[in-house]
Amino acid sequence: MKNNMMKKSVLGAMVLGMTITGAAGVYAGTNLQKITAYLNSGIGIKVNGSAYAPTDANGGKLTPITYHDTTYLPVRALAGALGVQLTFDPKTNQVVITTNGSQQTADLASIGYTSAQIKEIQTAFAAFDGFTTPYMPTLMAANDTYKQASATGDGVNFVFSHMIVNVSPRDYAFDYEGTNVTLSNGVKAKWYKPSDTDMLTFKLDDRYVTLSSMDGALSKAQLEKIAVGVAKQTDSTAGLAIVSYSDAQFKAIKTAFAGFDGFTTAYAPTLMAGDDAFKQAAASDDGVSFLFSHMRVSVSPRDYSYGYDSTKVTLSNGVQANWYKPSDTDMLTFKLDDRFVTISSPDGALNKAKMQEIAVGVAKLK
Repeated sequence: MKNNMMKKSVLGAMVLGMTITGAAGVYAGTNLQKITAYLNSGIGIKVNGSAYAPTDANGGKLTPITYHDTTYLPVRALAGALGVQLTFDPKTNQVVITTNGSQQTADLASIGYTSAQIKEIQTAFAAFDGFTTPYMPTLMAANDTYKQASATGDGVNFVFSHMIVNVSPRDYAFDYEGTNVTLSNGVKAKWYKPSDTDMLTFKLDDRYVTLSSMDGALSKAQLEKIAVGVAKQTDSTAGLAIVSYSDAQFKAIKTAFAGFDGFTTAYAPTLMAGDDAFKQAAASDDGVSFLFSHMRVSVSPRDYSYGYDSTKVTLSNGVQANWYKPSDTDMLTFKLDDRFVTISSPDGALNKAKMQEIAVGVAKLK
């Protein structure tokens, strides 16, 4: 009797129709074939080690389907859990799936704060006794824009066009049920949904960081990647600091790039060692070099690592890079958009770990 109650006549809509809003009408006609399948409530689902119960847009429970010894899962619900973009194209009758690697987690950029913006951030944190040390995001979506930082009732909000990052002594996730995840740097975090917006909270030193995308433009996968880049201002990662370019230095950098036809867009490092100092940017024969007291950063259309024996590494933002040693100095090269960035420490003051973290901070100047 129990099996008879579970037995259903399932149209293709059980796999896609019930999970893709507004797509039901396109399945009408001869494309449908009637089958007999089973709702299989005995199958559980785990995402990143945590139990996951898929639901529809109204919060109703979705159950896996078993048909001819194959289990079918609700694709829309799982797409959201895995940070995969899923759409339906009615013109071609196709379900379009975009993976994290091809679109979302790859589309991140480093944030280049101006001196005025850093001062604003410092002022916002200074309003809280015992909480004055600024922590800030260093990564954002490539199509996002940083707007401002402001003090709230119990923390500081970083406002972007498509994201809010809150730094607070309060754990906003504490009273909510959610899904625990592990970020790429090993930090434990929690996804929860107090209203209509998914939120991600994790502890960072003596405070809690909460990220959300109010308009839903950023996926969970993107927000998890951005979360890894939140850092203390004066000790970003083992003694790094944010580079504060003056207006005159910004102008000089843009002028240096403007000298190259088809290569005029300016890129610059936003991080440096805490005891380093930026000196100047100068155009060379095939790119622009940024000179620091203990570091040199070159941005060029040329891949300097090509032809050398090298060691491949993956930077914390997922970008692939090469370590090589053409003479007495270790060099790190990676591709950034349509150009190659090479970082080295001519006097050996910076180790490889620091230069790899600095590499993540090279960004397009707005």
